[in-house]
Amino acid sequence: MTRLALLSALGLAGLSEAATVKFRPQGAEMTRLVQAAVAALSTKELPVTMDDTAGVILSIGGSGPSAAPFNPDVAARVVTVNGERRIEFNPQGPLPLAEAVRQELARELGLSAWTAAAARTRLSGADVNGDGKIDLADLAIIMNNYGKATTVGDLNQDRKVDDADIRLFSEQYRP
Repeated sequence: MTRLALLSALGLAGLSEAATVKFRPQGAEMTRLVQAAVAALSTKELPVTMDDTAGVILSIGGSGPSAAPFNPDVAARVVTVNGERRIEFNPQGPLPLAEAVRQELARELGLSAWTAAAARTRLSGADVNGDGKIDLADLAIIMNNYGKATTVGDLNQDRKVDDADIRLFSEQYRP
């Protein structure tokens, strides 16, 4: 692909991919809170859905009758119980529960903010270097791996970096 063709491709808009986040909310209230939080990230350009069959366990309160009490100044804590990672939310914490959920899930997903724009940047795959921006540094990584059988820069996950990956990058890049 020539440089001129690449630069004109970068002007294209319209993302057709989707992102799935993996969380296992426990109980009806936690499920409702997580679904609402995830829905707030979803857009037509990047639908975000939740897979509740894997990922970190999310619960309101401690895990089991012997759970340690919460510090009243803490909205959530991360613990490992029986080898499984859990985020436990303090129902009497300093933040409203919905806000605490968004804050902890943002941290878990590596989002700079709980916004659709931050989710698009982080979850779309085009932020190859993980710096929270889709920019020419990411394109440079893709181009360095162009033609190689690698997962670095492989946006469509077909185990090779090619024109399809450049097209996906161009759909997400906003100068």
